[in-house]
Amino acid sequence: MNHLKKTLRALKDRDLSKRVREVNKTAAEIVKPDAQRGVPQRTKTPKDAKKYRPGKLAKSVKVVASANSAAVKAGTAARAPYAGAIHFGFPRRGIKPNRFLYRAMARNSEQVSETYEREISAVLRKKLES
Repeated sequence: MNHLKKTLRALKDRDLSKRVREVNKTAAEIVKPDAQRGVPQRTKTPKDAKKYRPGKLAKSVKVVASANSAAVKAGTAARAPYAGAIHFGFPRRGIKPNRFLYRAMARNSEQVSETYEREISAVLRKKLES
């Protein structure tokens, strides 16, 4: 991967970098639905605050991609600031870790790897032919 990054930087080809970013995003999109399903679900109870709306964490799962990498992230500072506490746990508050993002990646790693290899090969082949 480091060799690919160095080569992309040396080529200074914006179109190629854009296509590699799209490949990274395509590979990461495979994990997103599984990560959304893995978010712990809770239904609203009468004791909950009026503003509490279940499902905000699942809706916040998104893919962020660049020419160098791609990531599946959950939570935002404004909408779901508790994502880190849910994922990694918060022992002082009695919250056990639920590593839904890691499990989603582990379940789909082979498919992500195959997709990435296939798509990168196609992009490079196309670049070499032109």
